[in-house]
This record gives sequence, structure tokens and C-alpha cells, in this order.
Amino acid sequence: MASTPQTLWGLFLKILGLAAAIGVLILVVILVSLVISQNATLPKVRRRGTPVHVLVVLGSGGHTAEMFAILENRFDFSVYTYRTYVVSSGDDLSAQKAVDFEDTIAQRNKIEEPADNYTVVTIPRARRVHQSYLTAPFSTLHCFWVCLLVLLGRHPDQRPLPSQYPSVYPDIIISNGPAVAVCMIFAAKFIRFFIFCFRWVSGQASKPEISRLRTVYVESWARVRTLSTSGRILLPIADKFLVQWQPLAGHRAWWGMKRTEYCGWVVL
Repeated sequence: MASTPQTLWGLFLKILGLAAAIGVLILVVILVSLVISQNATLPKVRRRGTPVHVLVVLGSGGHTAEMFAILENRFDFSVYTYRTYVVSSGDDLSAQKAVDFEDTIAQRNKIEEPADNYTVVTIPRARRVHQSYLTAPFSTLHCFWVCLLVLLGRHPDQRPLPSQYPSVYPDIIISNGPAVAVCMIFAAKFIRFFIFCFRWVSGQASKPEISRLRTVYVESWARVRTLSTSGRILLPIADKFLVQWQPLAGHRAWWGMKRTEYCGWVVL
């Protein structure tokens, strides 16, 4: 008869094997779902003539300057009529730049109440400078949770959207590299997965839908030949991955995934 330690060890190995099998199954499902979701035909982002709510993830320093250059040069604010700016805690400069940018838009377009067209939301950092790698997973999970609240319209800094916006979800999420963007784009993918599951269970999967929470990642102008760390993480996740230098065009995470798209210099 086997001794108690041997019995416990055998039980432990069985549990470990089962956990490993479940982990492999989950990984396969995730990889397959990523390939399918990146190559599926996307539904329309909006109905013709309806306003678009865009969520802009701001980094600090150069990331913020690049993002406002992208918005200035590439966005039609008669279409992208409501903006939610997301900044990391302690980044008061980016928050103020968002306010100044909106004031400039309001003066140019003679908007009487510019504050009605945007909001600035502050979320915790995924990892603070010099933070221990042992505690970083906990701060990252906290950041991810707050990103979910933002996308669901339940963050304390947010106010109800104007009545012409039928959903609390932003239509488009755009980012150009800060670490918090990783949490935000993963949160968007997480919500979309549960929306898909709900539609499938309720028998609505075949019905037309308006696509929301679409993610666009613009690699920094400073990345000429190699992707940034955030870029490498988000390459298989983002719906559209834009690069500003030709050597980065055509990259993909692995076989079957979408490739990066060369869009030229969008910051100039």
C-alpha cells in the first residue's frame, strides 16, 4: 500500500497535468480566436451620418506630442465628434495638453461649449518607474480593471455621453505606444469577447451589428527598424497596426495574422 507522501505526490502530479492540459487548451483557443478575429470581415464602425466616439490613449512626452500631431493632421472632427482622453496618473502635462488642444479646436470651429465634446480620464499606471517586477503584475491588473471601467463608461472622471451616442462603448480606440495602451487594448478585446459570446448564446451572431471598440495602434515615429515593446505585445491584438517607416511594413506576429500597414509619416 502506497504511503501518504506518495499518494499526495501522485495526486499533485495529476492536478498539475490537468492544469497544464487546461492551460494548453486555453492557449490554443486564444491563438485561434486571435487569427479568426484579425482576419474576419469587420462590420461597419458606424451608421452613415452618425457621430463617432474615439478614445485616445495618451502617453507622456514624445508620445503625447505625436498623438496630438496625428489627431491634428489625420482626424476630421466633424466625424470624430466626441473624444475621451486617457492619461496616466501623475501625467498632468498630457491632461492639460488635451484641454488646450480641445480649446484650439473649439476656437477654430466656433464651438461655444467645447467641454461638451470631450472628457479627460486619469487611470493608474500599469508599472511605475523603478517599480519592482514582483509587484508589477498587481499594478497591471489594477490598471486593466480601471481600463474596463473606462470602456464601460463607469469611471468616476466620466460623465454621461450626449444622447446622440447610442452606446457607452467608444467606437474607436487609438494609441501610439505608452504601456497603459497595452492594458486598454486588451480590455477592449476582453469586452468584445464577452459581447461575441452573448450574441452567440442568444442566437444573434448572424444578425448585422455595429462594430465598436475597434483598436488602432500607431507605432511611434521613432521606431524605424524594430517595433517597440508595446508594439510587439499588441501586434497580434490590435485590429489595425500602422507603421510610419517602410522597413517595418509587412511584419506580423505569426503565420495567419494581419501584417503591419505602412501609412507614411502621420505626425507631420
